[in-house]
Amino acid sequence: MPILARILRDRGLVTEKQVEEAIRHQVLFGGRLGTSLYELGFITEERLRDALSRAHGIQATAVDVREIDPAVVALLPKALVSRHKVFPYRLKGKTLFLLMVDPQDHQALAKVGFSHGYIVKPIVVPEFRMIQLLRDHYGVDERWRYDDTHRPPVITPVPADRAAAIAHIEGGETRDEVVEAALALCQSFFRRVLFFIVREPWAIGWGGRGEGIDTRLASTLRIPLDTPSVFQTVARDKTVFLGRFGPGEENRRFLEAIGKAPSTSAVLFPIVLRGRVVNLVYGDGGTLTNVKSDLGGLLAMMQKVPRAYLRIIRRRVAETRKAAGEPSGENDKESE
Repeated sequence: MPILARILRDRGLVTEKQVEEAIRHQVLFGGRLGTSLYELGFITEERLRDALSRAHGIQATAVDVREIDPAVVALLPKALVSRHKVFPYRLKGKTLFLLMVDPQDHQALAKVGFSHGYIVKPIVVPEFRMIQLLRDHYGVDERWRYDDTHRPPVITPVPADRAAAIAHIEGGETRDEVVEAALALCQSFFRRVLFFIVREPWAIGWGGRGEGIDTRLASTLRIPLDTPSVFQTVARDKTVFLGRFGPGEENRRFLEAIGKAPSTSAVLFPIVLRGRVVNLVYGDGGTLTNVKSDLGGLLAMMQKVPRAYLRIIRRRVAETRKAAGEPSGENDKESE
């Protein structure tokens, strides 16, 4: 939301450099700009909440968990709050005070108001607070925090064709489009592939393709990086692993989750941006088959992924500057 960045900058709460770093964080790890600013330690929840209220022109309220009534929480079903990222906070007569990440979500307001018969008073809260509320009170998986908020409604499937996949990586306008194309490229080398987002201390399963592998399976995978495993080694040393994963507990749990025979080989390699591992990619030849050892071509092609991230970051920084009435800075260089 460029208006949020402008409000925070004009009030002297963040610097231009902090906004740009938050945009880089947002491109890589999804979520809203305010979430990135908060996670990077650039702003307090109170100041972010106040800026969001100004941006949307509605009330901001500090959430007091002691005021949350289970009976009020039960008024709205999990499917509705999960889809629209809303939370029923208080009920006063027929007025429902509804916490929202996006108070401009008129569909959510209509659904709660007309379908459930309430007068809805929206209250904006930061995205990270909504994540905590939906997780703690509805059991909503917090993976939605990593969604790229700029992604198109539908991402065009990319065939497992190297030329087509590379073209989509180079032309992708969002992280998720680049990831979809990267999976397609890897599938042209492997029978099965999984893509992870690295957010210390976790490697979070994000996407997958191939025999018995899909996004639903990937979404169940969460590998600790502070426990010995192949994942820890690759993320720490920024190196490529090719071979059998070994008998460690985390290795065993992962192989069991994807149905991979421990006696066969697989590959795990990092995607590194500006010296930091941001993704891990797993590939194998199937549940019972060894993987091919010639990976030089793939690893060279996959260098296009961090370059695509940098291109997307530069474009979003330029868009934010333009919305704030500043020079676009389109010629600024990002170090790889």
